Amino acid sequence: MQNLCDRSPDPLFVVVLREFLVARDIEMIIRGKAAEARIILARTLDEATAAMPQGKIKAAFVQVDPQDFVRSSLGQRVATDGGRTVLVGIEPGSGVPKGWAELPFPFAESDVSALLSADGCSAG
Repeated sequence: MQNLCDRSPDPLFVVVLREFLVARDIEMIIRGKAAEARIILARTLDEATAAMPQGKIKAAFVQVDPQDFVRSSLGQRVATDGGRTVLVGIEPGSGVPKGWAELPFPFAESDVSALLSADGCSAG
């Protein structure tokens, strides 16, 4: 698995959440750790796929059924790129696919920062 914030140019993150304000919170936390990041915000997998630029995806923060994500073109791209999938808004301990991270609701800035810091992401 690729580090979330290795120093390749313009790390790419995808946030697919139904709640736009929560997605913006995650975006701001990522920006605080990696100011140069490109971040795609979307409410659906189709919306995210349509907006996707070139580049390797470092991580996808998603609030969708895991099987739907795995079957989607976005899920396949994250896997091919070696990025991390973070399942957002699930009940703690509800079973996250192997190799994925979880971010249950409610979460704090420190929870997202810990996911990023675990992979060596730091500001500036």
